[in-house]
Amino acid sequence: MHIRFIALLTLFVFLNHAVSAEADRPPNIVVILADDLGCRDLAMYDGWVKTPHLEQMAQQGMRFTDFHTNSSVCSPTRVAFLSGRYQQRLGVVDVIVGSREPDQGLRPTTPTIPRVFKDNGYATALFGKWHCGHQDEYNPVHHGFDEFVGFLNGGSDFHQHGGWRVGLEKQDVPGYTTHIITDRSVDFMKRNQDKPFFLYVSHAAVHNPYQTIDDTPESRVPGTKWHAVNDTNRAKYKWMLEDLDKGVGEILDTLKALDLAENTLVFFFSDNGAVGMAPKPFWKQRGGKFSQYEGGHRVPAVAWWPSKIKPGSVSDELIIGFDLFATFTDIAEITEGVPSNLDGISVKDHLLKQDDVTKRDIFFGYEPKLGTAMRRGQWKMIVKEDNVQLYDLEADRLEAKNLAEQHPERVKSMRKAIEHFKKTVTPGS
Repeated sequence: MHIRFIALLTLFVFLNHAVSAEADRPPNIVVILADDLGCRDLAMYDGWVKTPHLEQMAQQGMRFTDFHTNSSVCSPTRVAFLSGRYQQRLGVVDVIVGSREPDQGLRPTTPTIPRVFKDNGYATALFGKWHCGHQDEYNPVHHGFDEFVGFLNGGSDFHQHGGWRVGLEKQDVPGYTTHIITDRSVDFMKRNQDKPFFLYVSHAAVHNPYQTIDDTPESRVPGTKWHAVNDTNRAKYKWMLEDLDKGVGEILDTLKALDLAENTLVFFFSDNGAVGMAPKPFWKQRGGKFSQYEGGHRVPAVAWWPSKIKPGSVSDELIIGFDLFATFTDIAEITEGVPSNLDGISVKDHLLKQDDVTKRDIFFGYEPKLGTAMRRGQWKMIVKEDNVQLYDLEADRLEAKNLAEQHPERVKSMRKAIEHFKKTVTPGS
C-alpha cells in the first residue's frame, strides 16, 4: 500500500512538473508567407479558389480584412517584415533583381526577428524564398537563421534547383519546390519539438513560373510560356494554390500530432497583391502587384493559435507587415535585443483579446515609380508628382471616385504628412 502511494505521488509530481514546464515554455512562432497571392484568389475573400486548410485556419482563428504588406512587391515587403521598420530606412524600395544589383540587400547588421529570437534561445529556420539580397553576404544565416534551405533571388524554377543554398553551400536540392519547403518545415518542427522555435515558411507559390508537379523538364514543350497570364496557366496557378494549401494543412497537422498546437502561433499572409490570374468577376479591389491601389498591398492574412485566439474572429483593423516584429516578440515576452526604434506596433492584445488597434497613418512609398500612398483610417491617398488621388474606402471599395477636389482640407493635411514621411523616412534614419 505504501509503495503504491509513493508511486502515485511520484506520478502526480511528474505530471504536475510536465504541465508546469509546458505552461512556462515560450510559444513557438510559425510564419507562412505566400508569394503573389491576392485576396481575390481565395474563396474565403469571395475569390475563385477554395483552400480548405486556410479556411479551417480562419474558422479556428482570426481572419484579417484590412491587413497590408509594406509594398506591392516582394523585396521591400520582406525587408519591412523582418526588420519591423519602413523599408525606406534600409534602402530597399524596389525589387532586388538578382546579380544586376549586387549591392542591394538587407544588411547583416540590421536587427531582425530571427536574430532576436535566436539570441533568446529559439531554434530558427527559413525554408524557401529569401529575396532580401542576391549575394551570399546577405544570406539568411547571417541574419539569425540557424538553418536555411532555399533560393536567394526572387524566382526559381519549381523543379530545377541548381542555384539553391543549404546554408551557405550551393546545392541542387531535388524535388518540387512547394513540397521541399513543406517537408523541410515539418522535419524542423519534429527535430525541435522540445525547444521553442521560430520558423519562416517562405513559399515560392504562387509566383511564376506556373508549373505543377507534372511540368518536369522532360515533359516541357519548347516555347511554353511559363510566365504568361492565360487560361492554360490559370489552371496551373489554381493547382499550385491548392497544393500550397495542402502544405499549410501538413504544418497544422504536424503541430497537432506533436501536441504543440496550443503553444504555437501560426501566421499566414502574402508578400503582395495578385498578378491577375483571377477571372474578372472576382476583382473586388482595384490594382494588383506593382500598384499603389488596395489590390497591390491589401493581402489575405490569418492568425491561428488554438486556445488563445477566439475561433472564427474577423479583424477589420488596419494592420501592416512590419507590425509582426513587435507583435511576435511581445507574445513571446521577449525584450532583450528588441530595437527601440521599430516602426511597427504590437497587436498582441488585438489577436488575443480583440482590443482595438492604435490608430495611425500608414505609408506605402514606392518612389519614384508609383509615388507614395497613405492610409488614414478609411481614407486613402496616392500622390505622384502633381497627381493627387483621394478615396473613401468605406464608401468606395474599388477606389473609383477621386474625391480630392471635394476635400481640400483633408488633402492638404494628408499631403503634408506624406511630405514629412518622404523627408524623414530615408536610408539610415
